[in-house]
Amino acid sequence: MGLPSLFVVLFLAAWMLGAVSSQARCADAARVGARLAARGEPDTAVSTMADRAAPPHAQVRIRRQADLVIVEVSARIGTAGVGRLVPDLVVTARAVASTELASDPSGPRAP
Repeated sequence: MGLPSLFVVLFLAAWMLGAVSSQARCADAARVGARLAARGEPDTAVSTMADRAAPPHAQVRIRRQADLVIVEVSARIGTAGVGRLVPDLVVTARAVASTELASDPSGPRAP
């Protein structure tokens, strides 16, 4: 009775570590995307770079509001091969950055 229980506990612990790892990757991807979007990069470049940092099959959403950029990354933690043993889980992270002002190429102005 002890050995199957130990197996279940170890399996669930490994699943939890995978979920936490995916959450951290989503947070990193959202921060990368928000930083790039705040610098004025096009949405396609922002999505591409955020996808590279995100877990597989993640969704990236970019919203712009006034002088803010909001990037949200979500990923479904799959249950491939384990069926009903673990619940299906979606992890999400959001990053907000204020847009940077375009710099004047002529340099600073005198008062």
